[in-house]
Amino acid sequence: MWTLRLLALLVLGVLGVVVLAVRCVRPVVNYLATRLIFLELWAAQRLGRPPVSGFIGAGITDEFVAEFHRARQHATANA
Repeated sequence: MWTLRLLALLVLGVLGVVVLAVRCVRPVVNYLATRLIFLELWAAQRLGRPPVSGFIGAGITDEFVAEFHRARQHATANA
């Protein structure tokens, strides 16, 4: 019995460390992504071509929004 509790505590501890690490790294990733977007826009202006991430990012964002609304509708229907 105590072994199972100790294992559960260890799993919770490991998950806590992983979540903390992800939350700490997230602002750095957001900053780097913003800088890279600006760099791509600058390069696209110099080359006279459209930025690729704008097209890809808009599609991904639309899909996330649609998925969020589907999940919210299913959650309220099941409540």
